[in-house]
Amino acid sequence: MKTSWFLSIVIAALLVAACAVSGKEADEPPAAKKSVKAKGTKDIKIVSSITVAIIDFESKAPGNPELGKQIGDILTARMSIYDQFRLVERQKLGDLLKEHQLNLTGMVDTSEATKVGKMLGAKIMVFGRAFTVDNDLYIVAKIVGTETSQVKGVIAKGKLASNLSEIIDQLVDKLADGLEKWAPKLLPKNEKFQNKLKMLKQQLKGKQLPTVAIVIPEVHINRQVADPASQTEMKNLFKKVGFTVIEVDKKTTSKWARDFQKDPRKPIPLDFAGVDVVVTGEGFSEFGARIGGLVSCIARLEAQATDRHSHEIIASERTTRRAVDLSEGIAGKTALQAAGHELAIKLIEKIAQEMKSQQGK
Repeated sequence: MKTSWFLSIVIAALLVAACAVSGKEADEPPAAKKSVKAKGTKDIKIVSSITVAIIDFESKAPGNPELGKQIGDILTARMSIYDQFRLVERQKLGDLLKEHQLNLTGMVDTSEATKVGKMLGAKIMVFGRAFTVDNDLYIVAKIVGTETSQVKGVIAKGKLASNLSEIIDQLVDKLADGLEKWAPKLLPKNEKFQNKLKMLKQQLKGKQLPTVAIVIPEVHINRQVADPASQTEMKNLFKKVGFTVIEVDKKTTSKWARDFQKDPRKPIPLDFAGVDVVVTGEGFSEFGARIGGLVSCIARLEAQATDRHSHEIIASERTTRRAVDLSEGIAGKTALQAAGHELAIKLIEKIAQEMKSQQGK
C-alpha cells in the first residue's frame, strides 16, 4: 500500500410533507450533474441528489393539534441526513405558500402538489396524514414526481402511546428506500439518479484501499453522549464503500485524538498498528431553540484524515448542521449524524481523487 493513496477521503398511496428545518442551506449549490448520450437518444443527466419538498401533514390523531406539523419538521430533519436528498428549506416553502395564498396540508391534490413543486424547483413532493385506528397510530405518505405526476406511497405504524420518533424512523427508512427504488418513474426520462455513495463504491471497486481508524469524540453541551453519532455514521459509510475500518479503544485514544487534531506530530498510539489512515476530529451539539413542541439543536463537526506513517494531513473538513425532534438528545444526535455523513463523503472523495491522480502518473 503506498501512503500516497491515503492522500486527500423512503392501506395507501398518501403522503405528506412539512419541510421544516433542513440541515443543508437552501442556497446550497445544485446537485452535481453530468450528461451521457446513448445512440439515438437525448442527453441524459446523471443526478446524485434529488430536491424534495415536504408539506405539513394532516393529523386527526387526538391529543396533539401540532402533530401534523411536527411530523413534517422531524421528517425533514431526518431526511436531510441522506446526501442523495436536498430538502427545500421550510422558510422558503412557507413564504411561497403565503405569497400565492395557498394552504397545503395533508391530503393535497396531486396537480396542486406538482404546481407548488415546480415553483420551488423540487422534483419530489411529499405530503400525507396521520390518524388512529384503535390504539394504533398510522402515518401515510404520498410521493409525487412534480414533472411526471407519478405517485407512490408508504405507510408507518406504531402504538399511539409509543415514541413518535420511532414511528417516524420507520417512515424515513421507507421513504429513503422508496425514493431510490422509484426514482426512474418519479423523475423525468432525461434524468438518471445515481446515489453518490454507490458511485464512490463502484469507482473504488477492485482497488486496494487503505485501512482506516476513526476516533472522533463528541459532546452535547450540558449532556453526556453515550455513543458518538458522527463517528458511528462515518464508520458505516467507510465500510459501505469498501474500506476496512479498524476499531481502537476509545478510552485510551479520545484524549490523544483531541491533541492530535491540534498537533499531527504527536506520536500515534500502538493501538493504531495496522492502520494506514487515522481520521480524528471533534464534534459538539447544543440546544438551539424550542419551536412549539419540538426542540432544535445545532451541531458542529471537524475532522481530518492523516497518513499514520508520514503524519501528513490528507484532508481537513468542517461543517455545521441543524436538526429538530421531540427531545433535545435525539435532535442533537441527528444533527451530529448528518454532519458525520457529510464529512465522510468528502473524505472518501478525496481518497478517490488521489488514487485516480496516482494512477495517471
